[in-house]
Parts: sequence; C-alpha cells; structure tokens
Amino acid sequence: MRVLLPPLLLVVLALGLTGCVPHWRVQDTRTPALDVTGPAPDVIVLGVSGRCSPPCVAPRDNWDYLSSRGTLDAVAEVYSAAGYTVQVAGYASHPAHTHTSPYLSRPQPGFAALVTDLQRVQETWLGAARPPRLVLVAHSHGVVWSHLLTRVFPTVRFEIQVDLDGLCVAWRSDYRSSVQALPAASADQPQPLDACEPVRVAGRTVPLKDVVWPNVAANLEVQSKRVPARTGPSGGLPVNYLFETSRNVRLDGSAAGITRFVSVREDHSAVTYPNSDSVRWVTAQLRERLTTWPPPPARSGPGGPADGPPAGAPP
Repeated sequence: MRVLLPPLLLVVLALGLTGCVPHWRVQDTRTPALDVTGPAPDVIVLGVSGRCSPPCVAPRDNWDYLSSRGTLDAVAEVYSAAGYTVQVAGYASHPAHTHTSPYLSRPQPGFAALVTDLQRVQETWLGAARPPRLVLVAHSHGVVWSHLLTRVFPTVRFEIQVDLDGLCVAWRSDYRSSVQALPAASADQPQPLDACEPVRVAGRTVPLKDVVWPNVAANLEVQSKRVPARTGPSGGLPVNYLFETSRNVRLDGSAAGITRFVSVREDHSAVTYPNSDSVRWVTAQLRERLTTWPPPPARSGPGGPADGPPAGAPP
C-alpha cells in the first residue's frame, strides 16, 4: 500500500523542492569496486537505486545515488570493519545495460549490467569452496529490480536483501518504452514489466516486489514514516507523501527470516542516507548477524590474498 498526495500538488511540491533542473553529483564509493578479474572478496554488496525526483525524466535520468550518497559504503564497512574483504557495485533503476542523462557526468549502469555482472560472478567465484556472500541493497523502484534479480537467479544464494521503502508507483509507465526497446526476455524468464504484478500467496494477494524468494536467506525491510513528524539528521520533509505499508512475505505466507523497521522521522528519500535512522538500523542488524559467520580467512598481510588458493581457482 502507498499513500499519494493528489498528483498536481505533488508535482508543485517537487518543483519547489528541486528547482527547474536536477543537479546530481556522481561520486565513486570508497569501497573497492566489483572486479571479477581478480581474487574474490568475502562479501559483494550490490545496490540498486530508485526513481529520480521530479522534474526529472524517468528512467532517462535515474542514477546510482546509493553509491554517491555513501549508503553502499556504510553497508560495506560493516563487513570490512570485521576483517572481511568487500567489493561493491551500484546500479540505476533502468532496464538497459547503460544509459545517459544530460544531468549526469557519466553513463549509468542499469539492470542488464547487474545481470551481466552477477552472471560473471556466478561463473568465476560462486563455485569456490568459500564463495563470496551476496548482499543486496535497494531503494524504491530499485527494490522491485532487486526482487526481480533474485527470481532471475533462483539458484544463487543471497545472504541479505535490504529493502528501503520499496514502491511500485508508475512502474509500467516509467519503463514500458525502455523495456520494449530491448531484446525480449525469453518466455521462461521473469518479465520486467510484470515485476509489480500481484500474485496469490497463502490465500492473499501480494505484489511480486513484496515476495522474498527462497534463495534469499534474510530480508531487512525498511519503511518510511506514515504520519507527519519532525525530521531526523538525514533531512527530508515533515510530511511524507510516498511510503510503503505492506509487509514482505515468503512464498508460504510466513515472515521467516524477514525483519521490519518503520522509521518514525524519515520520509521516502531520507531513509537512504548513511546517517539516517533507517540505515543505522540496517547496519546494526548486519553487525548482529555477523556473530553467526565464520571468521575472515587468514591473510598474508593487509590486503593480501586469503590463506589458500583464491576463490574460484582450481583446487
């Protein structure tokens, strides 16, 4: 479920907040970028950002803000602080491999690039004795793409899936043209335009983006505030006009492995910032789960190779 302001008022508000032209600063992560040509890391963090804010043109102007804001770094640092090696990759909410925007300094990778990268990870590293653990982090429309990804790769295990206020608003209207411009997905594959369609789960109707698939070990679901409230350190608006209220669910109707947090101070955008209550809750949950992990492999020195052959190397 989502609560929407009347469309005209929402547009007026957005124009007042963002000005006539979007301005975005694209920045690299501090964490090493995904590089499947080298030794495997212990953890791979994959991030999918959501829709750009009006008056942008979506999906042309959608961009990887989870990398630029430091959100993926905040998640990666949970693992690097514990001694694990980490690589990250961020993607925009767009079906194509890459796309360009007049407001961005570089092309942005989209869902097709994410699929290609994960295929390469699967081919090179996931068959090792100690494969990297995969962590998904997504916001808004990015949550829809990340749930689609887990369906496209049903045999790949995802350690954690982090959903930051996933929404389906304008899904088909945003992506119809760009999906149709790509080669059609095979009939036996999940269709991107259907990624928000309702399905029956344990006797009730649930959008596909709220279904946590069996290959996801644990899901952390964040939802933004429902009622007006004073904002937190991550900013945002006192009144939140877009928010998710439906709970994620497993295919059997249970909430096994699913933990939810509802922010009382943060709007739909504010939940994405590293200093937000929401991301701090996520990182605390990730640290708690590390207590069940085996310790990092012994290494020959700072940044040195893991003890034994690199992951993905022949035995």
